[in-house]
Amino acid sequence: MLGGEPEKFKSFGTVISPARAAEMSRDQGFVFRDFEISKIRMIADGIRAYPLRTSLIYLAVILFWTVFMSYGSALHGPNTIAVNLSPQVSLFTICVGILVYPRRLMWVPVLALCALYFVPFVLPFTGKPMWATMPEVTWGLTLFLLVVNLAAGLVIGLTSRAVYRRISRVYRPNDTDLMLGWIITVSFALVCLVQVGVVNAFSDLLPPENLAALGFDENFVDFAVNRTFRGSSVVVGFFIAVLYTDRLEEVVRYLPAMMVFPLLAVMHQAELLGYPMLDTAIVGLLFAMLLPAGVAPIIVIVGITVYSALTGQYLTETPPGSIESALLENYSIGALFLIVLTMALRGRGRHEREQRQASLRRLSMVRGFAGVGLFAVNIPRNTLRIEASGQDIVGLPRETTLDAFIEAFDMEHRRALRKVFVRGGNEASTHVVPLLKTFSDGQERLLRLHLWGENSIWNDRIVYGLLIEVTSEYRREKELSRALKELSLRQERQSQLFSIVSHEVRTPASVLSMLIAELERGEDVDELRPQMKEASSQLLTVLDDMRQAVNPEKNQRIKIAPFVPEELGQQVMSTYRVMAQGKGIEIQTKFSDGSSLAIMGDVSRIKQVLGNLVRNAILHSKGSRICIGYDRRTDDGPDGTNLTQICWTVSDNGVGIPPEDVQRLFQPFERGSADARNQADGSGLGLYIAKQTIEMLGGQIAYFTPDSGGAGYRVIMPEVIAPDGPSKSVVTENDGLDERLRQMRVVLAEDNKLVATISVKQLSRVFGKVEHYENGALALERIKECPPDLLLTDLFMPEMPGDELIKAVREAGFGMPMIGLTAAVVGDDTRRFDEAQATAYLPKPLNIEKLRKILIGHLN
Repeated sequence: MLGGEPEKFKSFGTVISPARAAEMSRDQGFVFRDFEISKIRMIADGIRAYPLRTSLIYLAVILFWTVFMSYGSALHGPNTIAVNLSPQVSLFTICVGILVYPRRLMWVPVLALCALYFVPFVLPFTGKPMWATMPEVTWGLTLFLLVVNLAAGLVIGLTSRAVYRRISRVYRPNDTDLMLGWIITVSFALVCLVQVGVVNAFSDLLPPENLAALGFDENFVDFAVNRTFRGSSVVVGFFIAVLYTDRLEEVVRYLPAMMVFPLLAVMHQAELLGYPMLDTAIVGLLFAMLLPAGVAPIIVIVGITVYSALTGQYLTETPPGSIESALLENYSIGALFLIVLTMALRGRGRHEREQRQASLRRLSMVRGFAGVGLFAVNIPRNTLRIEASGQDIVGLPRETTLDAFIEAFDMEHRRALRKVFVRGGNEASTHVVPLLKTFSDGQERLLRLHLWGENSIWNDRIVYGLLIEVTSEYRREKELSRALKELSLRQERQSQLFSIVSHEVRTPASVLSMLIAELERGEDVDELRPQMKEASSQLLTVLDDMRQAVNPEKNQRIKIAPFVPEELGQQVMSTYRVMAQGKGIEIQTKFSDGSSLAIMGDVSRIKQVLGNLVRNAILHSKGSRICIGYDRRTDDGPDGTNLTQICWTVSDNGVGIPPEDVQRLFQPFERGSADARNQADGSGLGLYIAKQTIEMLGGQIAYFTPDSGGAGYRVIMPEVIAPDGPSKSVVTENDGLDERLRQMRVVLAEDNKLVATISVKQLSRVFGKVEHYENGALALERIKECPPDLLLTDLFMPEMPGDELIKAVREAGFGMPMIGLTAAVVGDDTRRFDEAQATAYLPKPLNIEKLRKILIGHLN
């Protein structure tokens, strides 16, 4: 598929247990929920950031609350100190203050309670004696009740603070705040009940004649307990209002509903309704259920507060007239807790719905960006629903059939896909299927389907799915697989290369070492010289083969120039005649008409290939004759025109090559089988390099068996006639070149002293003057003082490498030939010289003849 064979239906699945399915269903979009912050933490952070502003707001609110509630209690009831300070009306403010204020500012709620504690003592215009002026209210009683309230507030606040630190690490912020509200409520009730007991015990120490005026009568405990529970409902109501109240604009829209509570107050004072506190609680419960969850807390709490201030209900205590009245009062207190519980449940439910909706919205946005579609299928009813992203991918409407969905996929996969949908069980599976609709270029489009099924409450088989287009991913996977395979083959080839080369380099190097040892023992130099030359030639041949095999594109650049084929063939024959005679082999040439016509080509590479083939025949053929041939042939071109090609042949009459080995001839590291040719020395890269070279020039090389037996190679290349006709060829030597070279001054940059000494000696035989510098910086300094006629530079040198030297000389405006020298067999040396715009580059050791040929082209 995608350029290969069609992809088979890929499928893999996992059976999901009921427990795992239930766990996954409880996720409720956790990842895309808001990163919530606790409201309590937000308030605490606000206090830390703006302590003065927030403290003023805090003090203003609790002052208003204390004054408002204290007046309501004083105006509509007996206003006894014992009941009204057990607990004090503003006690919950210190509980909350201790929770949200930082430690360094915890004195603020403590001092606030101490100040507000004395507000009921000095209330004017109540029609009753002020506590501060009553003789029964002594300083001892006043301070005792202050200490008891302060201690209760500190215990509740510090306990809540410690619990908050623990549960905030376990639960989500909203759940933490809500739980803490109920924890403070329970703590408030328990601690204040203890406070009531302590105050009641303290009353035994007071003068008996003062107890009635202070409120310590037979109803004190009942009144104080009722007050405690009503205060507990106020605490949790406050928390719910903080957690779930909407923005002010939303609350203002429902403010008229709050007028129901003053109307209730008027009607109760006119004795038009039933039990006042229960009636008010019922109205508050209705509002808690009917008003929006973000509005109900503030409307109900403020409304009941206003009602209490106007009527004194929930604030004053009077003995019940009957058992029914006592029960109704208890019911009204229970109704307060039912109200706050209803608001808490509705608020939390609203919060969770908003979180889920936000999570789904974000998930839909991400799916849209990612090209992911969701769908659901009712199998018995053959109906399918698919959302917008999926519609764009498969090209189907929002509601369609399962048949239409399956028909959107490739025909050969439809049956397997239908089986996946209709099978039962809770198995989750993943499938990769091609769409029927392809890209404009004919490439297939692939979808990955993730499916999970279950039975509905009507026992219908429902399959839920997610589809993703993975065409690009699949293409990248294929490309990566192909690249990894090529890399693996290349690494294997290079591993073979280094293994063979390590052996082939060691052999001539060992021979050279032994010959040097013979020289040290006084052997005849003239006798050893040919052997040393042969060993060094073999070593350099192996290194050159390795360079061309590993990075053929980084070798000598292609240079197209005119040449005469007949002259080139004669030169190859002349080059190897002496070597062939040593083996008893005759080299012949066979040129057809047109061999004297100049054509265009890379002379150096063609000569290298022909020489390689001739050399192989001399070393391995075991024959007596080698023939170098040239011919022109005309074939039919692709557009019906005639296509003229040149054909070089190199053949011998030797042992030949077995048919089973012919297919492997041009593979790297192949040396034939067990016949005579298999015993040859060499890297096994010669024919592989020849094939690479000819293909780089746009031609082909092939093996053939000559009529006379032996082995033959045919090189076919397009013919390009040189514009200057048959008279000109780069194969011919330039007259007067030696005299011109003897007049040239050469700068050699080479950091190896031994290499430099030998190179200077060789260059001095050809050039007029040779100057050596051991690094690029010294050479550059000399070139700027007195520019030479030729620059030869090594690549790796201290202070300034050879490529940087060439760049610097170019930037200085000098145009002499600049030739790079490198000893590296592999690597990016040639690329670095190319980027530096070197005239040419030569491998080490320096070959004077190759240098002459480069200079011929440059000087001409």
